[in-house]
Amino acid sequence: MTRAPLIAAVFPGQGSQSAGMLAPWQGDRLVVDTMTEASDALGLDLWQLSEAGDAAALALTINTQPLMVAVSAALWRAWRQRCTRRIAFAAGHSVGELGALVAAQSLSLSDAMRIARRRALAMSAAVAEGTGTMAAVLGLDDATVQQLCTRCAEDGVLEPVNYNAPGQVVVAGHVSAIERLKSAARDAGAKMVFMLPVSGPFHSSLMQPAASALAMALDMIDVRPPALPVLHNSSMAVATAASIKPELVAQLTSPVRWTETVNRMTAAGASHVLEVGPGEVLTGLCRRIAPRITAWPLATPQGMDAAARALG
Repeated sequence: MTRAPLIAAVFPGQGSQSAGMLAPWQGDRLVVDTMTEASDALGLDLWQLSEAGDAAALALTINTQPLMVAVSAALWRAWRQRCTRRIAFAAGHSVGELGALVAAQSLSLSDAMRIARRRALAMSAAVAEGTGTMAAVLGLDDATVQQLCTRCAEDGVLEPVNYNAPGQVVVAGHVSAIERLKSAARDAGAKMVFMLPVSGPFHSSLMQPAASALAMALDMIDVRPPALPVLHNSSMAVATAASIKPELVAQLTSPVRWTETVNRMTAAGASHVLEVGPGEVLTGLCRRIAPRITAWPLATPQGMDAAARALG
């Protein structure tokens, strides 16, 4: 008897959004109703924001983060309607971890929406505008980027914060330090260094004020034991009811260890990955980290139906 493939579900974070990303789903009642439920939790029309909001509004952290959680939750429900195959692992990239915890039934959608908004507000307010930012470094190994951050920080903060794939590391810190890094990284052989369109140095130690604010917000909600294994971004531990709140707080000042996340899932036997959310960012990263893995983006009904047919 052929062994059933082990399936992982991954949930994207900020940066995967795009205007009109829900247009293919406007005839799907379950997706529409889920977006309405998420919107009601915030008093904000998320469908309208996604489909008619301008690029600037869509890119605002306080809008993007809850929107990403809502869309992932809607697509997860649409997927489970099509396919009930067991999910062996789940993980989310940055704020995508909230989407994974909704899928695991640890957080209600309404609570996840409120936490996503509070998280985004706290992150936006943690550092004065124009003080900190993020940049992607392509073509250098992790150790080299770490060394460059130490050397270029000088009297400021500069830290690796997203280990996205081999040769792709995102750094965050003070703008002046990142400017020094851009030159030093090119001298070290980087293929490219480019600034990211974000409002702050996310996942760096400069986010400590946001972590404290998030901890207070999390005190007001209940969490349930996960119904499927969720890997935490910051520690790589499998989530428990007791670990979820402190891990969500720790995540704000800790790197997203995405390469390790994918490697851990594949080492445990996962051969298929479903990207549950808009875009195909994580699909591309998973294929780069583990070239033999089969990755399915579920951003459109056609893509979701193809994955459901393939997995049976």
